[in-house]
Amino acid sequence: MAAAWIGFAGGVTAALVSAFVAFRQTRMAEQMTKLKSALDAEVHRADALFDRDLQAEQVLTRYRQPLAAAAFDLQSRLYNILRQGLFDAYGSDPRRGEEVLRTTVFRLAQYFGWTEILRRDIQFLSFPEDEETRRVSKLQSDITKCFLSDGYGQALMIWSDEQRAVGERMIAEEHGKVLCMGYARFSDRFEDTFASWRERLRSELPQESARGRLRDVQHLLCELVETLDEREIYYPHDLERA
Repeated sequence: MAAAWIGFAGGVTAALVSAFVAFRQTRMAEQMTKLKSALDAEVHRADALFDRDLQAEQVLTRYRQPLAAAAFDLQSRLYNILRQGLFDAYGSDPRRGEEVLRTTVFRLAQYFGWTEILRRDIQFLSFPEDEETRRVSKLQSDITKCFLSDGYGQALMIWSDEQRAVGERMIAEEHGKVLCMGYARFSDRFEDTFASWRERLRSELPQESARGRLRDVQHLLCELVETLDEREIYYPHDLERA
């Protein structure tokens, strides 16, 4: 009788152990499944971030040189106006004065154009994490704010919508590529599309508040050029500030 009870107890114990082992295995399997799912999600998120950063780098690489060139041309013109007296030297000459005004409008519009092209591509990358792209976007944002701020007064205050509108009018497509129109096409369209900006420059540029605004813009443009051309392939990093 005792032997039977012992056998029964042993069977029950074995069944309990077996059930406990099966339970633990089931729990471990569930935990492993959850862990694998979490790891897969993390890998997917990391891959998505990497792909997004890569796309941001590719977009910036595509527009690096033309944006740097537009920023350099505009900062150079602003320096010549603020420090070299460009308008003072040629403003009284009807032909040269007109050309100075027109080319200044072109350089301003060209910068807004390339900025708008880059902004359109970058915005579809959902705020990329790439450090260099963030630096460029931050500088462009600072330049935009400098133009639109009323802290300098209203002279040459250009709201963000105005900046984008000018940029949009500069965008052209050639051979399937989106780019800014060149000076020849700009000149052809100048009287119909951009002449009002000539009058704004003519009337507002002499105001000291406008010169203060453009001085800060010029400094930011120099920083943007130096960021875009970090290896000094096209431009030196000792650009003179106005």
